[in-house]
Amino acid sequence: MNRQFITELPIRLCGSISGDRQQPIATIRSQANATGSVVREREASVGTTKTDRRVRRTRELLQRALLSLVQERGYERITVQDILDRADVGRSTFYAHYRDKEDLLLSGFEDIRVALTTEREAAEHADGGAREFLQPLLVVFRHVEAHRHVWQPLARKGGADVVVRILRDYVADLVREHFRAQFPAAVKNQVQLETAVHFIVSAFIGLGIWWLDNDIPYSAEEMYSIFRRLANQGVRSFLSTP
Repeated sequence: MNRQFITELPIRLCGSISGDRQQPIATIRSQANATGSVVREREASVGTTKTDRRVRRTRELLQRALLSLVQERGYERITVQDILDRADVGRSTFYAHYRDKEDLLLSGFEDIRVALTTEREAAEHADGGAREFLQPLLVVFRHVEAHRHVWQPLARKGGADVVVRILRDYVADLVREHFRAQFPAAVKNQVQLETAVHFIVSAFIGLGIWWLDNDIPYSAEEMYSIFRRLANQGVRSFLSTP
C-alpha cells in the first residue's frame, strides 16, 4: 500500500491542481511499468558492460601470462597449464575464450592484422606508380621494431615457426595486392604472381628472424632499405617479363 501511495501521489497532486478530476489509476500504473522497463534496460546495459570488462580483463591476463612465459622459457616449452597457473585463471575459463595456446598467441597480434589490413587496402586502391616498390613492407618492419620485446623471444627460443605462421598470411596478402597494383599485366599469369609473392614473403620473414635472433642494431628503415636493394631488381624484372 505504501509503494502504491508513493507512486500515485505526485499524479494525484497534479490532478488536483489542474482540475477536480483525477487521472485514471490505469494510466498511472502504465507509467510506472514504463519506468520499470527503462530501469530494466539500463540494468541489462550495465550488466553487459560489466561482462565485457571481465572478458577483456581475462584475455589481458592470459596474454600477459603467455608473453612473460615466452620470455622466460620459450614458446615451445609452455603448456596451457603453465599459462593458467601464471594468470590464475581456470581451465574452463581459458577454453571459453581460446582453443589452445597458439590461438591465444595469435589473438595478441590483432594490432598488426589491423595495420596490415589498412596497408593492404591502400595498396588495392593505389595507382601502380604512386608508391615506392615494396613500400608496404616498411609497415611490417616498423611494427616488428616497435614490438621487439614480443617478437624477439619468439624468434630466439624455438618459436621461429610461430613467427612464420603469424606473419606469412598477413604479409602474403599485403604483398599480393601491392604487386597487382604495381604490375597489372602480371595478374593474368597467376602462377608467376604467386611465385613472386612467396619469394618475397619467405625472404622477408627469413631476414626478419635473422634481425631479431641476432639482435642486429639496424632500424626498421635500414632493414627495409637493405631488403629493397636485395629484392628490387630481380622481382621487378621477373614480373615485368610476360
